[in-house]
Amino acid sequence: MKNLIYLLAFCLVTGVYAQEKKPVDKVEKTKTKTIKVNKNGKVIENKVKVTTSKEQAVMTTPNDSSNINNSRVYPKVKVTKTIQIDNDYDPFYESENKIVYYTDEDGKYAFTQSKNGFEMRTAENESFGYAVKSANNMFYILDVENYSGVGYFNNEGNFVVEYYNSELDMLIEKEFKTDTEF
Repeated sequence: MKNLIYLLAFCLVTGVYAQEKKPVDKVEKTKTKTIKVNKNGKVIENKVKVTTSKEQAVMTTPNDSSNINNSRVYPKVKVTKTIQIDNDYDPFYESENKIVYYTDEDGKYAFTQSKNGFEMRTAENESFGYAVKSANNMFYILDVENYSGVGYFNNEGNFVVEYYNSELDMLIEKEFKTDTEF
């Protein structure tokens, strides 16, 4: 009976470790700077920490699944930048801001996290719209310069926008794809 319990425990642990996860390559770089600011005659030190994370799924070419020497395929990279600011003397950062980079047929964009969603900016850092989370947290309500619509993140991590174009009398779908460089 005791051996049966050990065997069952061994099989259970082996089964848990046998679960397969998709391999992901992740590179993270962190830079910290101390900035001195003169505020009302007092010199205050602010620490700014910028963490840039590049993450991508690792796959192999589908030539021969039994061949361990298949070449690696890197489909796309997700670039996220986190900016943290410490404006007092404690060891904690008071504010944090995340930026995720995207691209479409018109150019490159940075989506900057806000309280209720995110701000959409161009590569030149000009704001051109806002996305606010809907009540069910699955969609974003968009207020963009040229249109208003809804948006959502698809399975690939891209941001898909749908809006009605009255001049063309049709529904337009636009996709912002995860960008590799910015």
